[in-house]
Amino acid sequence: MTREVLIKGICALIFSGEFAWGVIFYRNSDDKRNGSRQRYLPYVSGLVLPMCMLALLICSLIFTDVETTVQVTQAFCFGVFLHICLYYILLMPALPFLRRHISARACAVLWMIPNYLYLTQMVFMRLPEPYWVIEAPFMLVQILSAVWLIGFLAVFGWKICSHLVFRGRILRDALVVTDAAVLAIWHQEMEAARLRKPKIGPVVSPNIRVPLSVGLFQHSIRVVLPERNYTFEELALIFRHELIHIGREDSWNKFFLVFCTAMCWFNPLMWAAMKRSSEDLELSCDETVLLDSGDDARRQYADLLLRTAGEEQGFTTCLSASADALRYRLKSVIAAKKKRSGALTVGLVFFLLCMSSGYVAFACGESTGAEVIYRSAPSEQYVLRNVEGGDLICTDEIALHRYLSALRMEHIEGNYSFVQEETALSLMFETPEGPLAVTLSDRFIKLFPLYGKANAKYYYLPDGTDWDALSECIVESPEPRYQ
Repeated sequence: MTREVLIKGICALIFSGEFAWGVIFYRNSDDKRNGSRQRYLPYVSGLVLPMCMLALLICSLIFTDVETTVQVTQAFCFGVFLHICLYYILLMPALPFLRRHISARACAVLWMIPNYLYLTQMVFMRLPEPYWVIEAPFMLVQILSAVWLIGFLAVFGWKICSHLVFRGRILRDALVVTDAAVLAIWHQEMEAARLRKPKIGPVVSPNIRVPLSVGLFQHSIRVVLPERNYTFEELALIFRHELIHIGREDSWNKFFLVFCTAMCWFNPLMWAAMKRSSEDLELSCDETVLLDSGDDARRQYADLLLRTAGEEQGFTTCLSASADALRYRLKSVIAAKKKRSGALTVGLVFFLLCMSSGYVAFACGESTGAEVIYRSAPSEQYVLRNVEGGDLICTDEIALHRYLSALRMEHIEGNYSFVQEETALSLMFETPEGPLAVTLSDRFIKLFPLYGKANAKYYYLPDGTDWDALSECIVESPEPRYQ
């Protein structure tokens, strides 16, 4: 085990412990006896990963050129969203087992923890090098990237537009609730929730069939009721359900899941995963609504779900659900079983998610050492000044230039050090532009211009490093370098 893998494991363990503790903390916060703190806290913020990507894009454009920005963003998207695809594909078949043994709250958290995959791109989470490199021609990568970008913008734009259209339709003819009895129940549930948000009130719309909450931002959130009569007990359950969604920021959670689906639009299983994740958010809400409730309250809530089944749209949270999801929800409400908190499961899953990241990288754009290292200039203009990696000297600089010029190289990006110290060989050249450091490992090469504002660049060597060929021109010095 290398030092970097050990550091990665320690950091992953710390983050996993925080997630496990969070599941228990959120469970305690749902209890109405938890003092003056807000109840129904969000599991994780649905904006974390999208905002990190946006910040990365903006910072890259400010401090680097467009080409570097494209490469960095491409590497980030490839690593994170490949992992998200695989994670959700593995999570879906495991859900029936997980739902039977751990709380709905923990199942909902499992859908959201990829939001923190940006942590795997931090320096303290890097690996020495990837274990598997996927190679592709540069032109193919450009075409596929363009197709992916068009698909992402189309899906994400479609989802946002459909949400705005739906929101506009249901609020167009909506009227603010003025019934004193209904408002008394609303204020009672608001006080019980202790939400630290601007005061919001319910509205009634003729354009919906089921109660729901809509809105991403605090000032735009609305709890919408259909034009039908509810008993006071049913209104209390409806308001509690929607306030739980609002407190947990489930609209932003759905935004994150839509964002992931748009990023992985080419994977049909991601669309199924988005639907299943919405089910778990609702199951978690049901679990909290009926916290410490008796059989009568459970039957009443089940009857309410049964009579208000419908489809949700956009980034809304809906009291009921589609018919195919309703059966399981009714069973969970009526025949509730005592389950484990799931804190340990959440912590373990996030630990495995962190530790498994980074082992696959992407390389494209094959070129030669003559084009990349020497930039098509005569090798005679590159003078070897120093050899690092032990007491080594170069006995045949022409042969060294010939070997480096013939290298097949493919550009690679990622969160790696790219250097295994026990096999690394560092060469320092004096070039017409300034000093150039070249570091070779078994499968990778690092070029670091020590002049101007140039950054280090890394390349994959499909043929590997031929240490036997290098040993013919670079040998151990007969005299120790240091006395």
